[in-house]
Amino acid sequence: MKSIIAFHIFLILLISGTTTLQAQQAYPLLDTIVTSFLETANLPGISIAVSQDEQLIYAKGYGYADLENKIPMTPHMQLRTASVAKVITTTALGKLLSEGAIDLDVPIKTYVPYIDTQYEHLILRQLTGHTSGMAHRPKGNAYKKKQYTSIKESTQLLKAPLLFEPDTQYQYSTHAFNLVAAAIEGSSGQPFDTYLEEHVFTPLGMQQTFPENIKQLSEKDAQLYYHKKEKLVKEKLTNASYKLAGAGFRSTPTDLVKMMHGYTNGFITPQAKETLFKSHQLKDGTTTQVGITWRSSVDAFGYKVIEHAGSWRGTRTVVVHYPKDNLNIAIMINADSQILIEETAHLLAYLIRNHNTSTDLPLDVHKKVSLTSRLNNEVTQHSGEFRYQGNQGMLTVDTIGFISSAPIYYIGNQHYVAITKAGILYLQMTDIEYAQGDLFIYHTRHKIAPLEQTPMISFK
Repeated sequence: MKSIIAFHIFLILLISGTTTLQAQQAYPLLDTIVTSFLETANLPGISIAVSQDEQLIYAKGYGYADLENKIPMTPHMQLRTASVAKVITTTALGKLLSEGAIDLDVPIKTYVPYIDTQYEHLILRQLTGHTSGMAHRPKGNAYKKKQYTSIKESTQLLKAPLLFEPDTQYQYSTHAFNLVAAAIEGSSGQPFDTYLEEHVFTPLGMQQTFPENIKQLSEKDAQLYYHKKEKLVKEKLTNASYKLAGAGFRSTPTDLVKMMHGYTNGFITPQAKETLFKSHQLKDGTTTQVGITWRSSVDAFGYKVIEHAGSWRGTRTVVVHYPKDNLNIAIMINADSQILIEETAHLLAYLIRNHNTSTDLPLDVHKKVSLTSRLNNEVTQHSGEFRYQGNQGMLTVDTIGFISSAPIYYIGNQHYVAITKAGILYLQMTDIEYAQGDLFIYHTRHKIAPLEQTPMISFK
């Protein structure tokens, strides 16, 4: 009898495993492009997860989580979130807002009675929107060596006066999120990490998201790297507890898209979501394209996106939400690199959304090209070479480092991508037979579509 039960259990597991594999469609062009990107940018590994309508539709790792031991990257490897931690904190804020338990527009002292008097008048809307005037972080490095055990300790690290009158400028501040975490504690009556575990992580199924403690990592945590003279070197981990709410979590891409489900499944109310996503406005009427932490922008194809990225020692991360399609993509890279990760995510999301496969074009182009670069607000002229045959090509420019040898792929509907050391970028071929094109770099926080702006590099 026991052997029959065991066989039935084995059969159920086998079927369920097969179903999971079948449920994830194959994306060969995406695989080709991501693999090319890893090689071109010299990255150890990259992990990607995509969900739509609260269902995980794609999750895959590329490269290595541990180069030395050849341990493959998977979408379940835990990496540093860097500043994506800010939207994890904001999700907790959104839950409290949904329950009417917190007010974004009352002085922070309402929830944090021990706050330094020079900050007591600041409000959560300013702190999360980076218009409070607070400095990015405390000066010096000594405070980074300690493992802080309370949010109260970390809030007291910064004593500097405000840099400007609140709501008159936009200036990024990670330390401001220590105050946000303190307000969550004051509102909920629970320690920050406990509130997150009980009211965010558990309800949303985020089983692999937690405060990082570098002394308590496991084989589930990816090794982190940085570039030194174009070689990958293992990062020496430093403590993140001094900025837990702003950059100090570990997570996975699959957990991050699960977090986004909370914005559309009723976990966060529609009214609270609208508040979180709505752009802040300065006193002079300027909109910042930043709401309660979340940034509003437009991708290369004209789709509105809500997003946030992160970069810190050993990691580069992003999570992007497409409101129109209810689609989410999260990417985590285990290397500290200045990758244009929002644009990279937009283009990979396009491949998923359109399920494009590699398409051969009946072309064989090989031409010398002249390039005009507008990098760093400086117009310079360069020469290079353009090749295209079948379903891919190459743009070679010796004097522009990040596109010294950039593979090119056709992704359908007259759209192309260039694989560069700085990321996967949108390439508009105005006339491919005559090797004429425009390369766009657009970052984030845009009100208009990038293709309506001036391209960063043009060639013909």
